Amino acid sequence: MIIGNFTHHKAKDTYEGDIQTLTLLRGKVAFRPTEAKNDKSPDYRVVSVGAHGSVELGAAWKRTSEAGREFLSVSLDDPALPHPVSAALMPAEDGTGAILIWSRQAKRAAPAA
Repeated sequence: MIIGNFTHHKAKDTYEGDIQTLTLLRGKVAFRPTEAKNDKSPDYRVVSVGAHGSVELGAAWKRTSEAGREFLSVSLDDPALPHPVSAALMPAEDGTGAILIWSRQAKRAAPAA
């Protein structure tokens, strides 16, 4: 399910766009590159963009799919959420931007008694 549409600004290596769901933030969001210090550090910080400054919403890491396609693995979090939201930011099919895709994790089977 697509929950966001973004434009990639190559000169600054940033993504800007909107996230829209029924309960999650509805507004302008930016993926801003970080100065990664080690392999576990995120490559981007995800921030809301507003008139009163920015608020950090999550982080993103560069990944490559088994098919060789590059994407960002995204984790969004908020105190009101029961757990972080995992998503993927990947190039849109038209090649002009990127889309944020979320899918519900499959429920795990109950352990056998």
